[in-house]
Amino acid sequence: MKALLALALLLGTAAPAWAEGADADDCNAEGTQTELNACADRNFRKADAELNAVYRQVLAKLAGQPVALTRLKDAQRLWVQLRDADLEARYPVGKDENPRFLYGSMYPMLYLHAKTGLTETRTAYLRSEFLERSEYDL
Repeated sequence: MKALLALALLLGTAAPAWAEGADADDCNAEGTQTELNACADRNFRKADAELNAVYRQVLAKLAGQPVALTRLKDAQRLWVQLRDADLEARYPVGKDENPRFLYGSMYPMLYLHAKTGLTETRTAYLRSEFLERSEYDL
């Protein structure tokens, strides 16, 4: 487990929540790499579903404001592009390269953990800026 955490830190990622003792979606920190990868996938899907739910709430809140809706949709599309570009920069893979050879069998887990973190950050931003904040707050 210590080697797993050391490799995660070496590759520039924070330790996944399950590695810190949290029981994220019943993930077994002592499980096989395949199980850990599947757990990371479940955690990303959960974070992505939460992002989509918050995004729909923001769209509903802005329903009567066509310019704001257009700008938000543009921003969200650009954010997805930025997120993907950030992940490609964090885990660069050439056209004919295999990421599992470059980063090992932990690659799917590490990649999904990073993607989950970016998604959770975006969700928190949308929630705080559009749902919890008054239009008069500066």
